Amino acid sequence: MRVFYTLCLFLLLISPYVNADKSDSTYTRTGIFSVNLGRYDSLIEPKIIDTQSQYDSIITALQEKYTWLEETPPVIDFNRFVLTGDESWADCVASFSYDVEIDTLSNTYIITIIEHYGGGRGMNVFRHWFLIPKLPQEYSIEFIHKEGKPKYHYED
Repeated sequence: MRVFYTLCLFLLLISPYVNADKSDSTYTRTGIFSVNLGRYDSLIEPKIIDTQSQYDSIITALQEKYTWLEETPPVIDFNRFVLTGDESWADCVASFSYDVEIDTLSNTYIITIIEHYGGGRGMNVFRHWFLIPKLPQEYSIEFIHKEGKPKYHYED
């Protein structure tokens, strides 16, 4: 029975790749991890942080500037990942979904932030922080913002 479940899980995991479009596209989907930076979320300017020393200097500067900031920042393995962020304006109850592709022709990680309107009238700034696999030296990151389906369907 375990073999059956293991086989089913394996087939479920590889099915998107087996059924994938076999075109000459240079785009490949990759994994992404959304990161909660706690109170640091709104204090760190969105950018690419790819070394431990860069991350440590930003955290130290923030802790010196904001003496009330006693929260320990998350530990990140910069040997395996890059921390990157972007921001967007949306209604205050919006939700977001994300998609990441690698364009091997232009050497670009493309992170698409999809906003789902939540029905609120007020606007808010949302910071989006991600861990992505370590970038090869010649690669860059591009953010694209799109509107997705609303969270709720309101009748007129």
